Amino acid sequence: MEHRMSSMTQMEIGEAIARKCAVIVPTGATEAHGPHMPTDTDTHQAEYIALKLAERIDALVAPPVAYGISKTFEHFPGTISLSIPTYQKMLFEIGAALVGQGFEHLILLNGNRPSGTANDQVARLLIDDLDDAHTFKVSAVSYWEPAADRIHAMRKSVEGGMGHAGELETSFQLATRPELVKMERLEGAHYGPVGWDLVAPTNPTRTYMKRPRPDVGHAAIFGDPTKASAEMGQASIDAVVDALEETFTNLRGSYEEID
Repeated sequence: MEHRMSSMTQMEIGEAIARKCAVIVPTGATEAHGPHMPTDTDTHQAEYIALKLAERIDALVAPPVAYGISKTFEHFPGTISLSIPTYQKMLFEIGAALVGQGFEHLILLNGNRPSGTANDQVARLLIDDLDDAHTFKVSAVSYWEPAADRIHAMRKSVEGGMGHAGELETSFQLATRPELVKMERLEGAHYGPVGWDLVAPTNPTRTYMKRPRPDVGHAAIFGDPTKASAEMGQASIDAVVDALEETFTNLRGSYEEID
């Protein structure tokens, strides 16, 4: 079965809506990911996981949102960032269009850390503005979150090594698109563990400070990509898809019981 909406006809999409299929909206970014990885890393990873998940839960995958909140790296070549209000307005309009067509479950599957809290707000706003006219639910999740404990247990880097372009993301790319990863370009680059981590248990307080700049030698990396491997990438992908399948299977079951 085809799951990618962009490859389906309008009639096929209509049939999926009638079957009450969920629709996954992958939200990514176009931004610097160190000297060793492509700028579409976040978009690719969100869509890759979305397609794997769609196979498991019989969902559709909308075209990915390739531009996100990437102001952190806007001083680096290749980064194209939207402002927070513009990004949220765009995502709201996408969600509203899908709800208006009859989809009853939207899954905003995030691949770009700074967009995560923005997605949460959009999910809330969609319900607040549209649930008088439509019956639906919205889930907002960053793809790594349900599997965080499992990935953390497998890591080779110290805590703080799985941030931006670190062990997790580099491993993901090595497992799925090794021809685009240029590990040799890390030689001489400045990077290392940071004070936050995608999967390690951390204090929930979020602190923002001066953004990195290439003119002071920053490599657009938060973490340690040298610990990455294709094996770690595949193990992480498997853990992520399993955890997301469990999450949405359980969610569907809980709503069916209520209905």
